[in-house]
Amino acid sequence: MILNFDEYCVGEPTKKALLTFLAIPLLLPPAFRDRVRFSLRGMAQEIPRVLNELGYRVDVVNFNNISWKPREKYDLFIGHGGINFEKISRSLPKEVIRIYLSTGIYWKEWNFRIAKRLYDVALRQAFLLKPERFIKYSEEYANKNSDAIICLGNQEAVKTYSNFKNVFGINTAFYPIKKEIEFKKNFATGRQHFLFFSGGGNVHKGLDLLLESFNGINLHLHVCQTIQDDFFKLYSQELTQLPNIHMHGFIKMRSEQFIRLINKCNWVISASCAEGQPGAIVECMAYGLIPILSDWNNIDLENWGIRLENCNLLTIRSVLEEVSTMDVEECRLRSEAVIKTVKQKYSVQIFRENLSKALKEILNVSPPKN
Repeated sequence: MILNFDEYCVGEPTKKALLTFLAIPLLLPPAFRDRVRFSLRGMAQEIPRVLNELGYRVDVVNFNNISWKPREKYDLFIGHGGINFEKISRSLPKEVIRIYLSTGIYWKEWNFRIAKRLYDVALRQAFLLKPERFIKYSEEYANKNSDAIICLGNQEAVKTYSNFKNVFGINTAFYPIKKEIEFKKNFATGRQHFLFFSGGGNVHKGLDLLLESFNGINLHLHVCQTIQDDFFKLYSQELTQLPNIHMHGFIKMRSEQFIRLINKCNWVISASCAEGQPGAIVECMAYGLIPILSDWNNIDLENWGIRLENCNLLTIRSVLEEVSTMDVEECRLRSEAVIKTVKQKYSVQIFRENLSKALKEILNVSPPKN
C-alpha cells in the first residue's frame, strides 16, 4: 500500500519525498485520527506534515513492505528500519538524498543491552527468559549509506551513533490534554506510590529489577504493563502475593483508571535499558508525575527529575527510600516544573519545529552525489 499525502502543501509542491514508516495512521480523515498516543502514530502523522510544509508531496509506504518498488522520481528518501531500506535505497538514483529515521538508539547497542539484561536475570534467578524486542533486521546498511540520521532522544541517544555522520536527536512529543482532568493529588501520601507505566518488554523496561527492589520494603509499586507468560511464571510471587506491588495490567492512556493512578502516585519510574524516548513516560510527565529514570531513557531530567545512576538493586532501593521522604513542598514544586517543561519541550508543535530544523540543516549541507 502506498499513500500520497499532500494535506498541508501550500500551492503545488515542486518536490517529492518518499517516506517508509507507517501509512495506516493517515488513512482516516484528520478529525478521526489518533490524538492521544503520540509515539509512532503521532510521528507518522507529523513527519509527512513537516515535509508538506517544506514543499514536498509525500508518498508513504509501510516500513515492512518488501514488495513495493519506486516507479517515480523522488528528491528525498526517508526510511525507517532495516526491512526494506536497503532494497528501496538501491533502486533510487544516487542523487536522491537519503535520511535514516530511527526511533531508538543504534541497533547493535540496543540488542547488546537487551541481551545483557536477559543474562543478568539468568544469573540472579537461574532462569533464561525468552528474548524480547530484539531488532531482527540489520540497520547497518541504512546507517552507513544515509546522508544523515534522525533519531528520537537526547544527546546520549545521539552518542550511540558516534561512528556515523550527521546525526540529529529530537524529542518525542505528547498530544495536548483536552479533557478536563480533576486532580486530587495528596503529595504527602503520594511519596510512597510509584507508577510503572510502560510499553512492551518486561525485562527491557526493567520491571524485573523494580519487582526485586520493591520486595520487602514498605513502598508501593503500581505495574501497568502487559506481562509475558514466562516472565509471569518467574515473578508470580512478586506480582500476585506482595501487598505493596499492585498489578493493573494494560491501562489505556487518559482512561479513568489511568487518572486515578496519576492522582495516587508522585513518581513514574523506569529502569529501561534501551530507548529512543519512551512516550509513556512523557505522557505521565505531562500530568506532573516526577520521573525516576535510568540514563538509557534518554530524557534530560534537568533539576526536577531523579536519576538512577545505575540499575543495581542497591542503587534503586536507595533512591526509593530517599525520595519517599522528600519534603512535600519540594514534591509539589518538582511536579509543577515537570509539567512546565513538557509543555515547553515536548509539545507536538516543538516536535515539528525540531524536525523541520533538522531537515533544513540536512538538506542544506548534504553534498551532491556523483
